[in-house]
Amino acid sequence: MTLSAASAPAFTRISPRSRVTVVGDSACHAHALRRLRHYLNGRAVEVIAASDLATALPALRRDPPDLVVLLSDSTTPSAEVAPEQIPEPLAADAFAIRTEMWQGLPSLILTGGGRPGLIYAVNEVGMRHLIAREDWLELPTLDVRSSPALPYRLLWTWDHSTNWYLEQVGIQEIGALNYYSKPRTGFLEDYRRLVDFMSLHRISGVTIYGFLRDNHGGVEAARELCRYASERGVRILPGVGINAYGGIYWEGDHPYNLTHWLRRHPELRAVFDRPAAFHIPDMPELWFPESHYTDAACPSKPENARYHEEAIQWLAETFDIGGINFETGDYGVCRCDDCRARRNDDATWSHRDMEMLYPRLLAAARRGRPDLWLVCEAYWDNLLDLDRLSPLAGLPEDAIYQFCINRSYWPRVRDNLTRAHVERLPRPHNVVRTHMGSQWNHERYELVADRFAELMQLMHRTGMEGATIFGEVSAFSTVNEINYLAFARFGYQADLTWEQFVSEDLGPLLGGTEAAQRYLTLVRVPAQEKALRTALGEANEMVASRTGDVHRRWVWLQNRLYQKLMMLDSAS
Repeated sequence: MTLSAASAPAFTRISPRSRVTVVGDSACHAHALRRLRHYLNGRAVEVIAASDLATALPALRRDPPDLVVLLSDSTTPSAEVAPEQIPEPLAADAFAIRTEMWQGLPSLILTGGGRPGLIYAVNEVGMRHLIAREDWLELPTLDVRSSPALPYRLLWTWDHSTNWYLEQVGIQEIGALNYYSKPRTGFLEDYRRLVDFMSLHRISGVTIYGFLRDNHGGVEAARELCRYASERGVRILPGVGINAYGGIYWEGDHPYNLTHWLRRHPELRAVFDRPAAFHIPDMPELWFPESHYTDAACPSKPENARYHEEAIQWLAETFDIGGINFETGDYGVCRCDDCRARRNDDATWSHRDMEMLYPRLLAAARRGRPDLWLVCEAYWDNLLDLDRLSPLAGLPEDAIYQFCINRSYWPRVRDNLTRAHVERLPRPHNVVRTHMGSQWNHERYELVADRFAELMQLMHRTGMEGATIFGEVSAFSTVNEINYLAFARFGYQADLTWEQFVSEDLGPLLGGTEAAQRYLTLVRVPAQEKALRTALGEANEMVASRTGDVHRRWVWLQNRLYQKLMMLDSAS
């Protein structure tokens, strides 16, 4: 909830020679300080630790700075900084902003429920309220309090097809059991850029399948990514395959790599009666080449359960992760005698296997790190079928259950999901993951922002707790940038209207509200020569009249339209 408008009267003006004093923790608030310095654009900034404030106050009063910025979150309570400024409890990614004369000094008071909330507060001021007027910066009077509509706003990725650093070879666009073809440094190059975008736009966490591979840095690269993300208020959720998908350590010579385990214990392998494959309704059936990537372990063997339990605890203890995304594999189920006696699934995944394995694995994760978001994949296009979901009733209540939906299933969910249905789901914490806007629904570079806006509003209206979308394509691709922004904005502020989003969020990026509306129309023109040439004419005019990043985004559209035109069938 925002209690003030950006049109509020000026509180103070900051000249190029102004002095700004920040009260905060230079270690815990490192990224908040980094962003604040960015928005202050070269002005002198002095940082005082909250514990030194009482000693420093007399000097501040004798020689007052032009602005004092007070930073606090759950790691540095407000009482330590300014006792009278303690707000009501805030969620970790909620924040409060206030301007006032504090201790006789013009002050900007920024409070986050946790590190993410404080970073969001700094970005809120810098991106939406601080006004550049020639050489001056104008800070309006502010009294803002904001909290997320949905707590879980997540991206989902495979390491091999996450392409945020585009100046490297080995880029891939699709696949679920792929080798890593980029340079060894590519993992951090890609994910640092992705994390920066997420931190800036209030996307709370990212699932990474392929989190641990020897050929992109193994344990050390994964640790560095976790450190980088944690500093920026973003949770890293390694994607782990239980008895599938490489296990906990996706690829490499490591004890917790599943292939490594099964080579030592071949008697513990799963028995498949068909080739490894899965079928997504919006794509042809996908068959995987036989290789160690499709290795799978039998879920009925107690040795495998103990092995995974140990590996999960190691994962939680070794890395500063924010959660874990669990799968039991979706390319086949074991059909050995023990498994057939236990269940009779005729699918490529099994809720019964989840029911048997997840409780002990979730407990192992909690032993390693009690504050993790533990996301359990419940697989696709079944959210409305309570009978099929009944095995989930035996699973732990504190986990997050993730239901995947495809584009073809979305209309049913949109039209039929209700709060009453959500209240009848087997477990209380539920989110949706969607293949919309990804290669798995033929939409990796298509505009789906309006669907994402609808999705997030539906999640909030029905009592779901969040959603996950694919985050593999760099925001350099403007259409993907727009998709991500819709997901992020409507996930944080569900009462936003589409018109507000286009005006307030897309307008500044594309040259104004009217230009943004035209952009959304042109990016969706049909793949027909006349329509494409007409759209190109309009895009060319916009490119010629724009500068900076607005120009860059119109050039992207221009190139996209030319690509579609060149790809038309010459025989038609």
